[in-house]
Amino acid sequence: MAEPTGTSRHITAWRAGVGLAGGLFLAVACTAVGARPFFAPLPDALRDTVRAEPDRVISAVAALVVGEGLTVHVSSPAEGYLETDWYDVVERRSTSGTSLDPRREVRLRFFADLIDQGLTQLSAEAVMRRVVDPSVTARENEIMAPPGTPGDEMLRRIFSALELEIGSTRRR
Repeated sequence: MAEPTGTSRHITAWRAGVGLAGGLFLAVACTAVGARPFFAPLPDALRDTVRAEPDRVISAVAALVVGEGLTVHVSSPAEGYLETDWYDVVERRSTSGTSLDPRREVRLRFFADLIDQGLTQLSAEAVMRRVVDPSVTARENEIMAPPGTPGDEMLRRIFSALELEIGSTRRR
């Protein structure tokens, strides 16, 4: 095969550049960031299988969360995810999550994953911060709200109302 010369060398280089740029574009497009975080629910999160698609579950959760007086921070029915703002359980209002008493603030998260046609695995957590420590990543500093605390009770009310509204198959 003959070595490219003159104009054909430029065309070959241009084609290689277009191929490289196209590959980079494809790589960037495939790593799009969504609303749902990369971490999984905590091991002791509430779990149930409900009779609905994930988008319907998250839409119903959003209405119930707002009904409890919480503010939705992130919601993506398409990704099966909802997260509230931090909520001060003493003052009963949304906060920035920077209280010096981390036991006062709770954040709710709901993860809805399709497991079969019309069946969704719902995981729900009410998290608190262990301590005020900016050197620790937010997720590493979170624990489930202990049973019987206002955050745990709020999560259980929302979870139970959702089960009644949509229909539960089993509870774990």
